[in-house]
Amino acid sequence: MELFATDLERLAFLLEADAALTLDPDALGTEAAEQSAPEELPPEKRPKYITNYIGSKQKLVDWIWKHTPEGVGTVLDAFSGSAVVAYMYKTKGLQVIANDRLRYCHHAARAIIENNSVRLSEDEIEALMADNAKAGSFVQDNFKGIFFAKGVHALIDTIRANCDKLSGIKKDIALFGLGKTCMSGKGGFGHFSSSTDYGRRKDTPEEFKERLRKNLQRINALVFDNGKENKAHRHDINDLLPKAKADLAYFDPPYATEFSTTNYERAYHFVEGLMTYWDGLEIKADTKVKYYETDHKTVTKSNASEFFQTFLGNAKHIRHWLISYRDHAYPNEQEMKKIIGSFGKQSQMKSKDHHYVITSRHGDASNAKERLFVCIPGSTAKAEQEMKPVPLAAAANFHTSIPVDIRLGEAERLSAEGMDVGAPGDPQFSFVLCRTGTNKNGDHFTADELSGRHMTAVNKKVDLQHSQEFNDIVGGVVAADYLEDDNGGRVECVGELYVHDTPAARLAYKLMKRGIISQVSMECDYQEGECSVCHKRFQNKADYCTHLRKFKGRDFNGQPVFEILQGVTFTGLGLLDRKGADENARILQVASIQSQPDQSQHEGDSTMEDKNKPNDDPAAKTESDAAKKKPVQQETDPARVSDLEKENRQLKAQVAELQKRVQELEAEQKAAACRSRAKKLLTRLVEKQGLSFASEADRDAELKRLAELSDEAFTATEAAYERLPKSAKEEKLAASDPGDKPAAKASTEQPLRSDAGVRPHDVDDRKVSLEDRLRDGFMAAYRNRVGEDSPEHSEHNA
Repeated sequence: MELFATDLERLAFLLEADAALTLDPDALGTEAAEQSAPEELPPEKRPKYITNYIGSKQKLVDWIWKHTPEGVGTVLDAFSGSAVVAYMYKTKGLQVIANDRLRYCHHAARAIIENNSVRLSEDEIEALMADNAKAGSFVQDNFKGIFFAKGVHALIDTIRANCDKLSGIKKDIALFGLGKTCMSGKGGFGHFSSSTDYGRRKDTPEEFKERLRKNLQRINALVFDNGKENKAHRHDINDLLPKAKADLAYFDPPYATEFSTTNYERAYHFVEGLMTYWDGLEIKADTKVKYYETDHKTVTKSNASEFFQTFLGNAKHIRHWLISYRDHAYPNEQEMKKIIGSFGKQSQMKSKDHHYVITSRHGDASNAKERLFVCIPGSTAKAEQEMKPVPLAAAANFHTSIPVDIRLGEAERLSAEGMDVGAPGDPQFSFVLCRTGTNKNGDHFTADELSGRHMTAVNKKVDLQHSQEFNDIVGGVVAADYLEDDNGGRVECVGELYVHDTPAARLAYKLMKRGIISQVSMECDYQEGECSVCHKRFQNKADYCTHLRKFKGRDFNGQPVFEILQGVTFTGLGLLDRKGADENARILQVASIQSQPDQSQHEGDSTMEDKNKPNDDPAAKTESDAAKKKPVQQETDPARVSDLEKENRQLKAQVAELQKRVQELEAEQKAAACRSRAKKLLTRLVEKQGLSFASEADRDAELKRLAELSDEAFTATEAAYERLPKSAKEEKLAASDPGDKPAAKASTEQPLRSDAGVRPHDVDDRKVSLEDRLRDGFMAAYRNRVGEDSPEHSEHNA
């Protein structure tokens, strides 16, 4: 009879029998551990695969499956990312081939797509978090103070070293779980593009361990055998596709939009570097987020068409395609259909409203209309006929997108979308719509709200002074983006002025060009507000608590009172000639004509130029007319054109930099002059008017206030000070003889006070505040102008 049923029992007996026995865990093998590993769960108990990866399709998998062609047995997920679509196809019983060039994505696909049975035991999970004296300190040395709370950096170093004790699929599971844990947490974003507090996960080391433990347990539960031999690859897409054998290719490629481009390796540089512990990677020390340099080419507007044509051309032997896309992307829908048709495919575009998830708290990251191109084999001629763009020559000159959704019933599928057809040459302007924090109205915008809701501003109106009159609409918002810097987050937008349609828009454009209109003020709705003091939530202003009803925008017992807005929807903005509730909401740049964005610019940079044309100069007009009559010689050398465009962009950048420097110097010179005149005025008031300050800090504050006044306000203030009544000191000096020393001495004596510090009734030694002096001075100036005696003068005459 066998004494021990398992090797695990035998080991336990040996350990109890000889406490001094030492065993090398690596030498024990995995057989014993695998006996205690979790079993495969039945489909009804298997958890849902949830990921917080940028662009994840986890909420769209049912929609994608609905449009998957019949009869498909093998699916290639060519840009697998978090592998959520590949996993969906695995659950449907299909053979899956997952591919992604990033190591983190490859480990994820190996762990839950290629893997059919291997799991980590509870002992192995705990061993990952055990102390390791041989662990490195790369994360501590290079990422101190960013991305994670104190103590977590060292823990990540330790866990990463422990991952190397595993091999094969088990190491893939461990690295997948560690990377997933680094992306999530309390606060912060899923990606690693912000070094500010908004980008920092707040988990303590113990909380980080607990999340890792739960992530690994969840990954274990996701593992199952669908009876197929599934594979995970890490190849360049154009090396893999020509050799790939599949019935269907699903493409969810990186793409550029009107708002930004997404470089996944840059966005997830920390996790991607962690997969190899930055072996062979060099961190750029001068960067705030410490990303490493990569030769991977980002998809931009300029190279997007070439990128799609190349990889789709390499996949033309695969019978069916599904291509995930979104609105406002390059190439646009018509160009995409033309590219697809050139490879002999017929395509039908499906659309669905979607909210992307990119933050770790609550996930409305950007509102979009998801596109899915369903591509099947078809004749080239028929495909080209279907993809012929709709002529726009007879289209009305509308500027705003008007979404039209006509529903007739379940069986009938009729829908229409309004066209966005702006007049060529309408000028654009960039502006800061809103910043994180609290404005003067007491409205508070969080980073999560702005990062998740900034796209609601697109296609909304631009009006004058928040006017609700239709005739006062002068433009619309055509693009929006959420950006971050050391001062926090902000929503930057691009607006378009309809100067071809309304006189009000033309006037607004002139005022903006001259700097008269320099501020904007956003308009928004929100679903719920939260009080900063009592943290009660309200869906109606009539239900406000006492704090918001009486003290919003002010202080209550020394605590600022503001309303934290939740579920924000931007509904437009007004153009202002003065500062609004958010002083930072301002116009950044105005363009005379629509200009093509410089493809070399960084994400979030303005793509507009300020082109001032001397239209009022008769000589310039004559020269312009002559130029129009002169035939234009076409440039036939593309390389020369490219060089000239590059040189032109460089010159424009130099001019912009010089203009910026000139403006800075002028501002510094003006500030110095204003401070000098303020200092002179203050000195004169102290010496002649007897003005005094409680402290040097009060004097500096008043000096700063005077220096910041406009020329008109300073002149009025100076005139008011001149009309202030003379001080008692001056009156006594004027009344006494210059040689009368006792009188001069008497004027410096302190007023009588009792020992108890009680002021006698016949002595008024209260200090008159500067505000009161200013008010009295202004009133004196006013009465002098209208010929009215001052109250003091009237009383004296009486």
